[in-house]
Amino acid sequence: MRYHFWNALLLSSLTHGRHFSNGKDVKGNSYDYVVVGGGITGLVVANRLSEDPRKTVLIVERGDFADGPRAIYPYWARFLDTDVMIRPVSAPVAGLNNGTFNVPVAAVVGGGSVVNGMAYMRGSKADYDAWEELGNPGWGWDGLLPYFRKSTTFMPPSPEAAAAWNITWEPSVYGEGPARVTIPDYQYADLPVFRDAWSKEPGVTVKRELNAGGGPGLHWAPSTIDRRDQTRATARKEYYDPINATRPNLHLLTGHVVEEILFQRSKASGIRALSRQDNSTYEVYAKKEVILAAGAVQTPQLLQVSGVGPKDVLEGAGITVKKDMPAVGANFQDHATILASFNLSHQSFPDPNSVVANATFNASAWEEYFEHRTGPVTTGSSNGAISFSLSQLVPSARSVAEKLLSQRAEQYLPSVYGYRPLLRGFEAQRKILAKGFISNSSSISSGAVVGNGFAATPFLKPASRGTVTLDPTNPRGLPIVQYNTLMNPVDSDIILAMLKRTRAYWKSPELARFEPVEATPGAQYQTDEEIMSALRRGFIMPGLAHPSCTCAMLPEALGGCVGSDLTVYGIENLSIIDASILPLIPGAPLQATMYAVAEKAADLIKARA
Repeated sequence: MRYHFWNALLLSSLTHGRHFSNGKDVKGNSYDYVVVGGGITGLVVANRLSEDPRKTVLIVERGDFADGPRAIYPYWARFLDTDVMIRPVSAPVAGLNNGTFNVPVAAVVGGGSVVNGMAYMRGSKADYDAWEELGNPGWGWDGLLPYFRKSTTFMPPSPEAAAAWNITWEPSVYGEGPARVTIPDYQYADLPVFRDAWSKEPGVTVKRELNAGGGPGLHWAPSTIDRRDQTRATARKEYYDPINATRPNLHLLTGHVVEEILFQRSKASGIRALSRQDNSTYEVYAKKEVILAAGAVQTPQLLQVSGVGPKDVLEGAGITVKKDMPAVGANFQDHATILASFNLSHQSFPDPNSVVANATFNASAWEEYFEHRTGPVTTGSSNGAISFSLSQLVPSARSVAEKLLSQRAEQYLPSVYGYRPLLRGFEAQRKILAKGFISNSSSISSGAVVGNGFAATPFLKPASRGTVTLDPTNPRGLPIVQYNTLMNPVDSDIILAMLKRTRAYWKSPELARFEPVEATPGAQYQTDEEIMSALRRGFIMPGLAHPSCTCAMLPEALGGCVGSDLTVYGIENLSIIDASILPLIPGAPLQATMYAVAEKAADLIKARA
């Protein structure tokens, strides 16, 4: 009963304003801006562009609104909501025993902010300074920090919770923006034990604030939760719902797939959208810009089916080439993750598994939430975070860096890197990766400090590069995603070191009371060869749903797709604002980065209006 009351209350407060689900309502219309994709970046940019009542904006989104409990209550962030996703199956990954993997892509208003783990974690200063070093002025840490601030408001935990858990943060790195983040009051009793064990590990520094750009360490990690009502803070809730009913110049079309960008010679003039309901198509026109915000999997495919991409790929699919651009779909990066876990004994009750495992506790937790908006339902999986530089994982980070730099660059890259600018771009990236390997300014591995035996370990700085291309047998169907995980042997060396560090942590005396037993991959694998063989067979995910870098912001001479103004090279009135433009993946989940990127993108677009 209480669930239905709260759900009805939430839904009654939401209006969908100038929202259309039938393409006939926008057919043939002209807008100043047509935004392809209603995820984080699409909603942020549409909000900012429509601040000017003289400018008209249309967002076209494949999915619809998600108003169910999984999109609202923080507890559900620990589970993947596949109902609001498309999931292309990857090409076989040679480095993972030719396994194939689902590629999670949000298809919902709000995008990844509706389905992710709610982590609000920025990369290090060095991560963003690397973008600037690659030829993108204004895209370093100092250039992005104002936009990190502009996009977020930090809502502190209660004084009692902050004191009880020793929660720390730095207010100066946040602002008064729409996206609300917090560290929940509710934490599990054993969490301090796990944090204390990490703090005593060699080389680990306890940091006051994760999002200050300081790099590796032990942190408290905020979540995108709105403390006002203890619900998930999504881009829809924070950037769309508050303004959609009051801005007649902002329209949203849902349930439609943009299947082609329209061109007049070398100028983008609009889009053709396909209704998912009845397969009818509608054309809409853009007077100023078509803005791609479909994500790092769908944006390169859309460009390719529209005739912009690698010539051989397009011709193989029978598509007329409008611009030969090998950079479209290259440079694909994600955070491959070791699926390590440990069975524990003697944990305090409740622990992070109790809501699932104990029906009585589950019922009381939901009762508490609906009555008081407190308790375990107000949190996701974890707010503890640990990260390492390579020098904290291996005896000689310099030797790993030298191994990377000594390689013949094209040896471990996809064939598209036969295009010399792409190869030069990778060589420039490689120098930055190697420099990061021998410093302590950039994280190469991370993990959640959960309070149970969950020990998944993301790999943050791969040297391997994948691709995203259309399927020549069905160009407008789901794309071909090739991760190429562990193609570069340096990545295997680092993955091995990561698991060894995880094992060492679980042998620390502070955790002996839990009698940890390695469940995955399994303590029986001891030699380097045994460990890597086991990991390749089924204990590495090729990505953490952080696809990025497939239309990189780089100089054209380095294989870039867009310049630092985010416009596509050689095409007028076409820009890209999603995670595909990142030249190097940051050492953190992408949500925080993309809020800042979108805020900066909006200013860039406004400046050329």
